[in-house]
Amino acid sequence: MDDKTFHSWLISMFDDSEQASDKSRRKAERDIDYYDGKQWTDKEVKELRKRGQPAISQNLIRNKIDYLQGLERQQRTQPRALPRTPMHEQDAEGVTDSLRYVCEDQRYNESKSRVWGDMLKAGWGGIEVSVKLRPQSLQSTTALTPPDYDVVLSRCAWDRMFWDPYSCEDDFSDASYLGLIDWMDREKAIRTYGEAAASVFDETVSIATAGETYDDKPKYNVWATAGHRKRIRIIQMWYLDDDGQWSYCEFTKGGILRDGPSPYLNEDQEREHPHCWRSSYVDRDNNRYGAIRDLIDPQDEINKRRSKALHHFTSRQTFGNEKVNINTKENKGQLQRPDGHITMEGDSEFGRDFGVIPTNDQAAGHMELLADAKQVFEIMGPNAAMMGKQATSQSGRAILAQQQGGQTQMGILTDALRQMDLDVYRKIWNRIRQFWTGERWIRVTDDQRNMKWVGVNPAQQYDQNAIQQQNPGTQVSVMQQPIARVDVDFVLDEAPAVGALMDEQFGLLVDLKQMDTEGAIPMKAVIAAAPNLRYKADLLKSIDEREKQPPNPVQVAGQEAEVAQIRSKAMLNEAQARKALADAGTAGQPGEQPQGPSKIELAQALADIRYKNAGTVKLLAEADKVQVETDLAPRKMVSDAAIARQKLNSGAGSNGQSAAGR
Repeated sequence: MDDKTFHSWLISMFDDSEQASDKSRRKAERDIDYYDGKQWTDKEVKELRKRGQPAISQNLIRNKIDYLQGLERQQRTQPRALPRTPMHEQDAEGVTDSLRYVCEDQRYNESKSRVWGDMLKAGWGGIEVSVKLRPQSLQSTTALTPPDYDVVLSRCAWDRMFWDPYSCEDDFSDASYLGLIDWMDREKAIRTYGEAAASVFDETVSIATAGETYDDKPKYNVWATAGHRKRIRIIQMWYLDDDGQWSYCEFTKGGILRDGPSPYLNEDQEREHPHCWRSSYVDRDNNRYGAIRDLIDPQDEINKRRSKALHHFTSRQTFGNEKVNINTKENKGQLQRPDGHITMEGDSEFGRDFGVIPTNDQAAGHMELLADAKQVFEIMGPNAAMMGKQATSQSGRAILAQQQGGQTQMGILTDALRQMDLDVYRKIWNRIRQFWTGERWIRVTDDQRNMKWVGVNPAQQYDQNAIQQQNPGTQVSVMQQPIARVDVDFVLDEAPAVGALMDEQFGLLVDLKQMDTEGAIPMKAVIAAAPNLRYKADLLKSIDEREKQPPNPVQVAGQEAEVAQIRSKAMLNEAQARKALADAGTAGQPGEQPQGPSKIELAQALADIRYKNAGTVKLLAEADKVQVETDLAPRKMVSDAAIARQKLNSGAGSNGQSAAGR
């Protein structure tokens, strides 16, 4: 189709999406207002003011949503690559380090937490996985060296997303088009798209209309703002082309700015869009909504009953006849005051000519319904058991079990977020395979005592041992194959709070050290693993200096004396065993008494000989062991410390996990 027809088709697709999602977006705006404490409409507040009734809001929704957002921060995940074939097993670790490097560099955890908030409040959110050219690559790129790109992770704001209205899957996998709306100043738009796009922007300004959710913030005209500062609304749409693969187009109301096939490829070398989107729930009319939607009615009941109860407690229903009718308004005002005074005319009698109607039954009914509404609200979403806030005294294990049971009902939402994680990691890997074509080195940890680097797409053969000899304490891992040829799957590793993880690991190490009767775990390794230990570096330095010193002569002499004592005991036992053997052999010979040893005595003598022989062998073995340990004592101290340091710190940063995963 020609450009004009194509442009009209694009606008019609966007208009269809905007109209079809109007109901979802309006309710999403209301849900977010409730989270922000805006729980009364202007009309309701005006009506309450006429009655003299207060507009009270007890924002219980915020507590539940904030808890779920905090729960996500405690249960963050990290990617881990698993090889699909044995030939990729060695390179899977390099893939894991590459993904964690990108996530750390782009601060993915922060973006994901904001997306999680969008899913809970509005009902949908997502991440865009794209690339950008590295600035230094512009100067170093030649005909023989390909350009170098960085992977970029961006949050897609819920009020800037649009999609195919016929899509009903929570991950938008069945959508034939989707996209984002961007607002920018006219000058910036010209710098981005070139001077040739200026006429398109001017035409956009001349046909501006009014809008709602997709407005600029603060709200102005839709396609451009008139007046001193001109703002342009630009649509970026990704759609399935005639060949069944993804293409993109950037346009505005005035015309097309940029279009073409998608530059991103998946693992099957097919074109894909860069978005990883998720929605919390989808109803049968394809309307998307979040966790707040079910909390709106209970929240309204609590607010209105509290407001009504307060107004009821500060007001009185009265009766009177014509004798006191003149002072009715004044008397009602006085009844509302704690120090009020009622004036009655002439011979008027209280209780007959004027009185107060009892409404205690109504007040009690309102309080019972208010308590019931709060109870219903508590069991919806995150409840008290799930949040560990029950009043009863319970053990920590019991509270943890209740929290785990309460989280079961939130499994649908948390699983949607985990699936989005996997989608993001897969698309990050696709970008790495496609755009990391040159040699690149990734620093996995910044621990100065244990630097670790991973080489991707090496341009030459590197001798890892030679590099480590030139840079002691540095570990180097070079992928054997070009990264584009590595085929892996991804799983999610739980990433609990760093402090808790370090304390837990250190506690396990201390327990192992207590059971270490033979000293296999050196004390230096325990100190090196201690988290948040002040002056730890000074302690380790002191231990290193002590290891370099020669052994104490007095200690060596004592060990040698112990060896000599063990050997003398062994020789004595051996001599006694030989004597016992000789006595047993001469028993009953000529010249001796005719009465020889009995069979029982002979068997006992043979058993004593065997026992003493075994003791002699054991003592000799212990003597040899002590002698060897004495000879190797200086070297063993250094060797044990080096082995322990390598096991504890291999691939680990200063906080107990790789720098790429922090």
